[in-house]
Amino acid sequence: MAIANVTVSAGQAHIFDEKGHKLKILGLAGGELVGFTSTTISIKRSGKIWLYNEKGSQVGSTPIK
Repeated sequence: MAIANVTVSAGQAHIFDEKGHKLKILGLAGGELVGFTSTTISIKRSGKIWLYNEKGSQVGSTPIK
C-alpha cells in the first residue's frame, strides 16, 4: 500500500493509504514529522532524519548537517 497522508496527534504519526485506511500508528518519541512520500515518512530526532515505511519499520537514517 502506498502512503497517501500522514497526520500527527498526541506525539504519534498516523499513516493512511490512498483509501483513507489507517496503515500504522508510529510514536514520534520526542521527534517531529519532517515529511512523507508514497513509500516513506521522515522523522527528525536525535540529530538525524529517520526513515520509516508504511508498516512502521525503520528503513534508514541520515545525519542532519
